[in-house]
Amino acid sequence: MKKLEKPMYVKLYEKILKNIESKKYNSNDKLPSENDFANKFNVNRHTVRQALSLLKDEGYIYTQKGKGNFIANIKVPYSISDKSSYTSKILDLGYEPKTKLLSADIIEPNSEVAKNLGLNNKLKVIELKLLRYVNDLPISVSYSYFDAFLYREIINNLDCEPFSLYKVLEKSYPSLEITKQSTVFESIAASKELNDFLMMPSNSPILVASTLSKDQNGNFVEYGTSYFRGDTCKIKVDLI
Repeated sequence: MKKLEKPMYVKLYEKILKNIESKKYNSNDKLPSENDFANKFNVNRHTVRQALSLLKDEGYIYTQKGKGNFIANIKVPYSISDKSSYTSKILDLGYEPKTKLLSADIIEPNSEVAKNLGLNNKLKVIELKLLRYVNDLPISVSYSYFDAFLYREIINNLDCEPFSLYKVLEKSYPSLEITKQSTVFESIAASKELNDFLMMPSNSPILVASTLSKDQNGNFVEYGTSYFRGDTCKIKVDLI
């Protein structure tokens, strides 16, 4: 039986991927343009575009509008004690942050959420589901839970653009000061939904961070769980 030959775009994808894995391109380097790839490998731009699209779908590269394609090897420190907002933290690193609100619902909490917020299971909570990006690369899916009665004003302030949970809380409760009290980390296998949201290569690890936060008076405010691409996050512990 005659062996089927791989399509040209798959061959090109494999060549570019080999260069990425062999560190020919440095972390977060901009890739050559479509024209440069086409000339170097003697293929047309459509073939290049297909190969790059496949690399992007599998999470190896990301695109910045108007700037080109970059190696997706971003490392964002998850700080256990940092009070700063996600946006300011990412800007300080020289990256471009973005947060997309996927859903906002008022639900009955499961036992874990209820326990961490000190609630009866029958009391409702606000559940915010967020997808966070760095340089257009999705890096985490986060679920944030708040007592639906005490923090009901959150629902009225979700229309801020660009979206920022920090800004929503600041607008809803100007005098509120939130501090992380505890964070639990674990590593899990990604579900299909997380794989799809985070555009991850197959069999990539997921880092889960579950965090409980309180206000300046020691009252429970937020219980949240974030699912990070394991290849984009590192843990930062401040001992002072």
